[in-house]
Amino acid sequence: MPTGAQPLDTLPTSSDAWPHEEARRLQERIRDYPLKRPVIFESGFGPSGLPHLGTMCEVLRPAYVRKAFAMIEPVRASRLIVFIDDMDGLRKVPENVPRREELGQFLGVPVSRIPDPFGCCASFADHMIGLLREFLAPVDVEYALRRSAEMYRDGEFDEGLKRILARHAEIVAIVTPTLREENRAGWSPLMPLCPRCGKMIERTVTAYHPDRGTIGFTCQRSAAGTAGCGWSGEQTVFGGHAKAQWKVDWALRWFTLAVDYELYGKDLTDSARLSAQILRVLGGHAPLGFPFEMFLDDEGHKVSKSIGRGVTVEQWERYAPIEVLKFFLLTNPRRARKLFLATIPQYVDEYLDALREYAAAPTQEARNNSPLVFVLQGQSPRRFDSQLTFAMMMNLVPAVGALERDYLWEYLKRYDPAVENDPDTKALALTLMQSAQNFYQDFIEPTKKPYIPNAAERAQLAAVAEWLRSNTAASAEEIEKKIYDFGRQYYDKPGKIFPMLYRTILAQERGPRLGAFIRLATPVQVAQLLDTAMLRA
Repeated sequence: MPTGAQPLDTLPTSSDAWPHEEARRLQERIRDYPLKRPVIFESGFGPSGLPHLGTMCEVLRPAYVRKAFAMIEPVRASRLIVFIDDMDGLRKVPENVPRREELGQFLGVPVSRIPDPFGCCASFADHMIGLLREFLAPVDVEYALRRSAEMYRDGEFDEGLKRILARHAEIVAIVTPTLREENRAGWSPLMPLCPRCGKMIERTVTAYHPDRGTIGFTCQRSAAGTAGCGWSGEQTVFGGHAKAQWKVDWALRWFTLAVDYELYGKDLTDSARLSAQILRVLGGHAPLGFPFEMFLDDEGHKVSKSIGRGVTVEQWERYAPIEVLKFFLLTNPRRARKLFLATIPQYVDEYLDALREYAAAPTQEARNNSPLVFVLQGQSPRRFDSQLTFAMMMNLVPAVGALERDYLWEYLKRYDPAVENDPDTKALALTLMQSAQNFYQDFIEPTKKPYIPNAAERAQLAAVAEWLRSNTAASAEEIEKKIYDFGRQYYDKPGKIFPMLYRTILAQERGPRLGAFIRLATPVQVAQLLDTAMLRA
């Protein structure tokens, strides 16, 4: 166990962290359950596109609630099911997969029956499920995968399908008022799989036969909106020959799996409400739900698996520790947050602040109240006894112009000797230093444009450089104060000198407190940077 690690044997039920609040809600729900009846948490993944961090969110967040629940109900078993809807027909071709033109011919076909465009797996769905497993591997979460196609084929949904057939009119009456006018006529809770063209067919069911478990239909229009093949006849709904429409399908899986708890995006709130009504028709009891806000990309759009916006887990691991991702996904799910590469440094520093608070907590009970109890894995560093920030490291790399680990480490030690006093602190600092180097190499260095100062600015830089060389032992506060003095000397407002210095030293318009940064990079190194800039003119 890492230095500073503490066993997490119990957690206080009074904690106000949202997973604990949800666990207490769930505890009320299952109060009368037999002890042998496990509590079921569910998450869903549609394998029509690549998994992204929004996908991870939908798995990790219920896992956090499950962990909190286990702390207050330690003798009751629970399971987290990740439901794979691979029976769904492909509705559009993702933008981020190969052989897109070939995939176009499979619109409307269940993704479990579409060839893998990557050429390495049995089907499109198998490939995406493999990626999902790889995607979730670093975050250390226990889950069970259930595949829609297998459950339909093997008869696990049969009881629910029988009830849908028997009560289809009630379900139609619930759903059709919520549809657009043009989609109401012929809407059916069931979509047959055409035996001729293999497409999922919607809105062309002509007859229901609950007594023999069949429906009549004509293959006119697929679920993707493409033309059908014209086949007409009667077909069983069992054995994978039909599936429920989306909102009915959600109710069906709740019914069959006896789901107790599920988180879902805020955009699905109305769908969840409707599925709960359908579930009551089937004779089930809706799970507790938690609608969360969506992640946004750099343009303010919802992160999408079919378009490929956002951040991959491989990218995150290159630019930040995986614990930072887990912490990010834990914070306030009811608030929309931006999630793209440029936001990662901010989230790293938020994590470091939380880690400092966690290590400084006076008691184990206080540590148990920290959200980090859901984040820290077996070998995770559990303390960071340094005031270094990731933002400072990110700025140090371009300033010193070096990517050698030992060279950068000397700068960090000189600025804060405490960085190597504790094994956990040192391990995390080294990881962050490598992350900062990776970020610089991939994004900053290729686009960096050195600033060329004008004649007046060169005079200012010369004065600053001379002072720095003459005051190599100056503290961060002394350096900051002197820069303000130079600002008063050369500008009508002292703060106007800072943008020019940021452009010269860091090739950006703003940055960290210059006094602290120059102390970190050393006055001598910064003076050399200023000398180099003056020679560019």
